[in-house]
Amino acid sequence: MLDAAERSQLETLFYSGRFTELEDRARLLLTQHSGSGFIWNVLGLSLQMQGKDGVAALQKATELLPDDADIHCKLGNALSDQGRLNEAEASYRRALEIKPDYAEIHNNLSITLKELGRLDEAEASYRRALEIKPDYAEAHSNLGITLKELGRLDEAEASYRRALEIKPDYAEAHSNLGITLKGLGQLDEAIASYRRVLEIKPDFAEVHSNLASALLELGRLGEAEASYRRVLELKPDFAEALCDLGNVLWQLNRLDEAEASYRRALEIKPDLAEAHCNLGNTLWQLNRPDEAEASYRRALKIKPELAIACCNMGGLLKSQGRLDEALACFQQYESLKPGNCEMQHQIASLMGINTDRAPIQYIENLFDTYAYKFDSHLQQRLKYEIPKKIVVLITQHATLPGEKWNVLDLGCGTGLVGSAIAPFARQLTGVDLSTKMLHMARARNLYQRLEHQDLLVMMQHEKASSYDVIIAADVFIYLGKLDGIFSEIKRLLCPGGIAAFSIEAMETSSVGEANQGVQPEYRLELSGRYSHTPDFVTRLAIADGFQVEKVVSAQIRTENGKPVNGYMVLLRS
Repeated sequence: MLDAAERSQLETLFYSGRFTELEDRARLLLTQHSGSGFIWNVLGLSLQMQGKDGVAALQKATELLPDDADIHCKLGNALSDQGRLNEAEASYRRALEIKPDYAEIHNNLSITLKELGRLDEAEASYRRALEIKPDYAEAHSNLGITLKELGRLDEAEASYRRALEIKPDYAEAHSNLGITLKGLGQLDEAIASYRRVLEIKPDFAEVHSNLASALLELGRLGEAEASYRRVLELKPDFAEALCDLGNVLWQLNRLDEAEASYRRALEIKPDLAEAHCNLGNTLWQLNRPDEAEASYRRALKIKPELAIACCNMGGLLKSQGRLDEALACFQQYESLKPGNCEMQHQIASLMGINTDRAPIQYIENLFDTYAYKFDSHLQQRLKYEIPKKIVVLITQHATLPGEKWNVLDLGCGTGLVGSAIAPFARQLTGVDLSTKMLHMARARNLYQRLEHQDLLVMMQHEKASSYDVIIAADVFIYLGKLDGIFSEIKRLLCPGGIAAFSIEAMETSSVGEANQGVQPEYRLELSGRYSHTPDFVTRLAIADGFQVEKVVSAQIRTENGKPVNGYMVLLRS
């Protein structure tokens, strides 16, 4: 029988972390005491602590000490570490038969049930642990994780906050709270939680990564870049962080650096489909379409269900005039995400189906994606000057009373029109569907009001005769049918007020339209935007009581090296 001195020696080795010596001593003692469950337990733990397989030793311990709940629990832990979850569950349940009020075992069982995808049972088991031990911070935090996976974010937040009341420096609970707050759209609060984690654990790479993601979503690109670079100092081979850093650099329009970051990620993790897809986006923008297509195809070979790669490759093929192949890509996306209104819009543009307007979700996602690089891309690459040109047209022809105007900027985007007209504005109001574009507009500090709404809905809630000038620069290109828009603009303008907008010019009729002898007044183009005839918009304007002051030909932008032609129209109320 093991004497007190031998037992004390084993305990000393364990608590001093000398696990190799502990293993050797346990094996030696087993030559003399092979029937000691205690020594088998010690051997199993010493192996576990060295990263070795301790399951067999712990199983032997449970055979020798069948009524010891702790040993059954430790066996459950060892089995769980090996991914043998069903066996781990059985060990935990045996422990609870012996000791039903053992909160730590309920907690461990819950973790295993969650890993098995049995979330409702996991929740019940965590709640049982907390009935037994209400101040069990780890169980509160783990319950929060389960509630988050169940989609009950408000309850998850409450669980994390309870854990932190009990244990204020609980870094993992702060981290999980941050993730939940981000899911609730409370980005500033999420960032505060992540920063609190990093005060406690400065080298917590995953939290630096989560912080960077939240900063990126808020458009704080410089800070996001710095956070991702800190992640990579801590974990240089963190492929996902390299991919995310590439996304930040892409948003900053530093495309060569973005390419390098994606390629480094793929050296580390060649089958990271998202990095192949994002590299394709970058190569396309660098005007290397063949390489971009190869990257998209590689992404889809690795991950055929990666819908965004189908979408982006479809866009690339469409830009090259390979319309049948593009349609196949968009249809593949639609099969992966049935009923997606954005993809239905793209398919309609390829099939020549004329719709009334682009879906709201399509517009919102399109401009959220490009918000942080929108100005540089539009002005430098697409030679876009319509905001300035429209304001010049207004100032040349306006005869409004008063020194400055009350201005409504429809589809204000990042505020390019606002920058041009601010010197003439007494009150400047903007409305847009894109949250991220509005964030950029707000940063200009020019608008007294910014509304996140569909422009027609917003106008319907404004007072009549409340604006001197209403501008829509490159907004009607996402709206085919304009009837309701014009009548609302007329209602909102003061007598003598000015409405100014741009449209893309409709090119010569398609063969099908010519054969039918019908010229549409607006058309959904391959670009996914709408073109209009000037006759259509002026007729609508006159029907709503406007006086047509000017219709001026203008180059709207360049696209694929070619000019996109259109008109600027000035109406007087």
